[in-house]
Amino acid sequence: MESRLEGDISFADVARECRLSRSHFARAFKQSTGFPPHRWLQQRRVEHARDLLLKDKLTLAEIAVRCGFADQSHFNRVFLSHAGTTPGTWRRRHRSAPAYTPSVSSHLETACI
Repeated sequence: MESRLEGDISFADVARECRLSRSHFARAFKQSTGFPPHRWLQQRRVEHARDLLLKDKLTLAEIAVRCGFADQSHFNRVFLSHAGTTPGTWRRRHRSAPAYTPSVSSHLETACI
């Protein structure tokens, strides 16, 4: 899932690759990471977006696409719900700040359960 942040991810396909039913995969994933698969995926996409907001001179629309969001509006809504601010505001506040450290623990980088 980590390597496919920018594309559509079917949790049914991921569950099948792990040889689990979709519901068992979702339960096991949440038990392992503390987050349901969709929430984990959104958080990882927001973290990837934060990296791009700091490092690249891409537009918000370009970052939205590179991070797997449907469009800039979807990106703004999800980013706001996770970060408490819009991507543009976050970028302005953090570009001149010291290095950014992701907030999600490394234990979320679980592939298959």
